[in-house]
Amino acid sequence: MNWYRRIFLGGLIGAVVLLASQLFPGQTPAQFAGPEAWHAMGHGIVRIQPTGGEPRELPVRIADDARERAQGMQHIPAAAIRQHPIWFDFPEPRVTGWHMRNVRLALDIAYVDAEGVVIGVERMEPGGTGYGTDRPIAAALEVAAGQAERLGIRRGTRLELLE
Repeated sequence: MNWYRRIFLGGLIGAVVLLASQLFPGQTPAQFAGPEAWHAMGHGIVRIQPTGGEPRELPVRIADDARERAQGMQHIPAAAIRQHPIWFDFPEPRVTGWHMRNVRLALDIAYVDAEGVVIGVERMEPGGTGYGTDRPIAAALEVAAGQAERLGIRRGTRLELLE
């Protein structure tokens, strides 16, 4: 086979693998070779207690150090974003801002105060900046856009990291 056919065939195979990872999201997110800080995040469960509703549990990745919090959902495939919400844990409540540079999918973010109560939920769009709240938060939960509503997460909902 000519060398240019080998290059073309190699590129074609790479494109098929990439396309398959987007079409069949359950097949590859855990195995993608993403940023080290993403893979370093711990895992836990967040209990969601909506006002007047039944509690639910949500598996999450835990970003509990500065490097992991800075990483967030940046450079992560859309399928992995949908399957792996992130709980951002802060050692002390703080006012902080958020951006969506290098994020491939719109997200919902729930801001959580020191008592574990959601004080606001915001939709963030890829490429956007200037997100956040002017109140100190102890944690935040990022999920794919639309998931917060489906999970019953809104102002007043209680969120607790069970680990």
